[in-house]
Amino acid sequence: MKLFLLTFICFACYQPSNGQTTSNTALARSTVGVAGASEKVNVGNTTYIIQQSIGQASITGTQENDGHIVRQGFIQPDAWDKIIDKNVPMSLEVVLYPNPFIHTISLAFSEKISSEIIVALFDLTGKKIFAKSFPANQQLDIDADNLRAANYILRVHANHKQFAHHIIKK
Repeated sequence: MKLFLLTFICFACYQPSNGQTTSNTALARSTVGVAGASEKVNVGNTTYIIQQSIGQASITGTQENDGHIVRQGFIQPDAWDKIIDKNVPMSLEVVLYPNPFIHTISLAFSEKISSEIIVALFDLTGKKIFAKSFPANQQLDIDADNLRAANYILRVHANHKQFAHHIIKK
């Protein structure tokens, strides 16, 4: 029992000496943000993605094989990178309500909408759950009765602009 406790204390107190400093040559980048950061590092013919954040001295990451995704650590991939179109400005002004919602979420546009409205709903990993286009209108109600209760990301394209926001289905 004493050996177990001693081993446990040693592992619990162990901190890599350079785990959270930028002076470590093996650490590509560190951050104090809650989302963390990542950097690609090439070693020979292999590319590694290094992620680091305050509160976690170990390396985190995602590995995918045969459709299965395994994640290590509490830094999760930023789904916004998969969702937001970097070639379209994020300047569409939309008021969405209610949030959280139960059956329907409503969108009210502050500017005159002159093009079709494309609405897409994503889960928090960036997987597209729903997509539909609607004719130009100043008000739009989206029926989401068929969705399970969860957190989602809503993206709206109209007038060559986009809007994205976290929404919650109760």
